[in-house]
Amino acid sequence: MTNAVFHPLSLSVWPRFSEFPRCFTSSSSSASLSIPNRTPLRYAVLGAGFAGIFVAWHLLKCPKELRLSVDVYDEIGIGGGASGVSGGLLHPYSPKGKLLWHGAECWRECLELLNVAETAASYPPADKGDSNESFGNFMVRRRGILRPATNAKTLDLMSDNARNCLASCVVETVDKDGAQNLVPNLCLPLKCAFYLPGAMNVNPQRYLQALFLACQNSAKASLGMKKITLVKKSIDDVLELEGE
Repeated sequence: MTNAVFHPLSLSVWPRFSEFPRCFTSSSSSASLSIPNRTPLRYAVLGAGFAGIFVAWHLLKCPKELRLSVDVYDEIGIGGGASGVSGGLLHPYSPKGKLLWHGAECWRECLELLNVAETAASYPPADKGDSNESFGNFMVRRRGILRPATNAKTLDLMSDNARNCLASCVVETVDKDGAQNLVPNLCLPLKCAFYLPGAMNVNPQRYLQALFLACQNSAKASLGMKKITLVKKSIDDVLELEGE
């Protein structure tokens, strides 16, 4: 993908967990929802891309006494749409190096979810199916990202923005020699580049598969209190879910 797809520009519009429906605001209501014979709360998540799997993961992290079932609908499968073919450049900045809206918050969330996915991918798959394809050796490459300055205007903007970078994802200004040590024979029109050593390159499909596996593992660990199901079906109208 381009720089604006997988990094927190896409994450910044996702709901925070604190903004999810408050269906268990009191201890009494929470207790009543945990009665073993009571029908669990059911959630439908439309789409198995970045936003969909993110929402499913946080739903499953609801209080352990809450019984709920999450159905993720996607006719192609985990990461089978636009999310799965994005380029996976991960950092909290715009193409001109400006910290994105809620960039710091989203960057922290990204790092946490990557840790969750990598941990899940290191375990044997819980069940057979789409989400359990071999993850191979590459889910995240932590080599940083180098961005050459292409014109004077961009150089000035990025230089200014670099001064306000996050401590957890610094932006360094490097000269021609420094840049070409990182990327030999790199063309540098202005003999200057910006290096983000903490930035990453993520394999989106493998990341999403691993995060869905983490969802499955979380549901399994709940001893029947939580359930997640991938439904390979296209939903054109939410009214199609009525009565299910």
